[in-house]
Amino acid sequence: MGMSIETKGNAVITEKKMASKKPSAAWAFWMSSFVAPPGSSSGGCVLPGRFPQHGSTLYRSESLTTAALQYATQQQAGKMPKETAAGGHEEDPNPSGQEYRELSGGVRGQADIISSTSPVVVSPASLQGEALFGWLRQQVVGITAEIVTPFGTRQMTYTDYIASGRCLQYVEDLLQARVLPFYGNTHTEDSACGQRTTHFAHEAGEYIKECVQAGPEHKILFCGSGCTAAVKRLQEIMGIAVPSTLRARVLATLQPSERWVVFVGPYEHHSNLLTWRQSLADVVEVPLSEDGLLDMAYLEKELENERWSGRPKLGSFSAASNVTGILTDTRALARLLHAHGAYACFDFAAAAPYVDMDMRPGQADGYDALLISPHKFVGGPGSSGVLIVSEKLYALADAAPSTSGGGTVTYVNGNSEAETLYISDIEQREDAGTPAILQKMRAALAFWVKQCIGADVIERTEGALIRAALQRLARNPRVEVLGNCEVPRLAVLSFLIRPFSTSTTGRNGKALNGRFVVNLLNDLFGIQARGGCSCAGPYGHALMNVDRQLSVAIREAIADGNESVKPGWTRLGFAYFITQAEFEFILAAIEFVAEYGVRFLPLYDFDWKSGNWSYKGFQRESQSLFDPVTVDEAACLWKARGDALSARAEERAQPPYARYLKEAQALAVNLPPYKGAEQPNTSTLDERVITFVV
Repeated sequence: MGMSIETKGNAVITEKKMASKKPSAAWAFWMSSFVAPPGSSSGGCVLPGRFPQHGSTLYRSESLTTAALQYATQQQAGKMPKETAAGGHEEDPNPSGQEYRELSGGVRGQADIISSTSPVVVSPASLQGEALFGWLRQQVVGITAEIVTPFGTRQMTYTDYIASGRCLQYVEDLLQARVLPFYGNTHTEDSACGQRTTHFAHEAGEYIKECVQAGPEHKILFCGSGCTAAVKRLQEIMGIAVPSTLRARVLATLQPSERWVVFVGPYEHHSNLLTWRQSLADVVEVPLSEDGLLDMAYLEKELENERWSGRPKLGSFSAASNVTGILTDTRALARLLHAHGAYACFDFAAAAPYVDMDMRPGQADGYDALLISPHKFVGGPGSSGVLIVSEKLYALADAAPSTSGGGTVTYVNGNSEAETLYISDIEQREDAGTPAILQKMRAALAFWVKQCIGADVIERTEGALIRAALQRLARNPRVEVLGNCEVPRLAVLSFLIRPFSTSTTGRNGKALNGRFVVNLLNDLFGIQARGGCSCAGPYGHALMNVDRQLSVAIREAIADGNESVKPGWTRLGFAYFITQAEFEFILAAIEFVAEYGVRFLPLYDFDWKSGNWSYKGFQRESQSLFDPVTVDEAACLWKARGDALSARAEERAQPPYARYLKEAQALAVNLPPYKGAEQPNTSTLDERVITFVV
């Protein structure tokens, strides 16, 4: 039995019992019963109303909704400070918006990080939706964590979700309460621990498959820690992966007609490019179109190329760029690939936490394989990588699996390998040895959190966030956002800071080093971002207009040990459950660095070999994972965890964003304007390859 929540306006009215539904054996029963509550226009969720036939399931009678509504009730009762989600409904105490006041010497004044002239960002309209967002923020492990920087202690603001999600206390508690006390190895149901763990691990896979609407022909394989392992496993089960030392010899024995043709896109992560290049396939790399998107006309022409006629084909494309967040029209791509007899595989590493994934089995616009990195979901760190693949792509049915070992066989004797009997079920035979037991469960729980929030809610919120950010940053001539800004994107952006650009000259001149910008965001504001090329080198060449001649020069410099010259940018994103204040703070920090960042160059040392930046005379705190923790210290840590939501809730609800900006501006006032060459080139580097301000 479960309960649904009726809402009227922003108030919870009643809780009603739901009629029991037919039991189901998979975790999928949970998400299929997450629907919008009566009278609500949001994509929220209600407490699941169906239970499996098994004696236990990982989520008996609790749900994220129940926890979120308890959180909302506490807020209404005044026990917790109210927060405003980005675009939330709390009255704005500063309706005039964020302002920069001009100070003497052209230095802008303190920003009022409360509201903004940017368009209002939407969030779920119902109390239930806002309660889920508020509850989710409270559950992020480390939400109030502080770091020590050269400019003082800063509360951490995490904007690197495109690289990795954050843990949720709810998920950690659930695992500790229901899984770990009875944890044991799988491959047996004779003991209570073995039966329970085996059941939970199996449920994890079944649940994820239902989340993506997989059909009976789709199999789920848990691989390593992300998409890199997933795409490698796909190549192994297709029979086209060989050790690099044997590749040339194997290729020499193959006829062209025996080789797969794999089509990849222009903004692939290295994991969906390099491994295909190293496989036995011919790889066709589709370039960017004039508008900075995947060139569909070029792809169609190559699919029709007589050179590839009669050969097996597969397209493996990113569903979204991990650099610019630009979303691929996966449906149009799938239709085009299928129309030419090619399989459609999509790398959802960047997109999976934020968009709906429906494999649509048997449909022209369906997917034949999905590559997913659940560690990038909120609540997902520690998860396995996931490959969901059509059995039509499995080439090892009459051979040994990609990895042989325990759990893949039904019979082995001491006489001959030829007499070994391998399990025929693909999911079992491709799960050799002790499975990634907890990793599977973490992946499924991360999906569960996403499904509870609702992909439609996440997509709407993300779309509004990135539109607001792009509109605001477009007005700043010193901030260059990379990629086409007129097409659908995830709430992530990569940008360059060009400190000498003006509204009259346009965005030109050298940019600040992307990693230097990350250091400033960290040290001045506690913002966790990422600098570099985001493991997307070919796309980076296009985005930064690196021609062949310059590329060769940069490669030679790097080969000589000068990694500092690698072109790159600064990347950050906006979590869909972000508060309005945090959203404004991040944008104000970017604007501050655009205005004054170059003045801070003399305060930092630059290592021309590694590309590392460090504040002069400051050494970041050094810690070891194995520092001894006494029993008393452990007890204090446990108590602190329990006190975090109550004792520090008010502090977290009102972080000192304005103070950080004020302190940064006070520093900038006392720093002289940039005079050039603050980081002298002490190496023999050719000046051509130094593409950034030093």
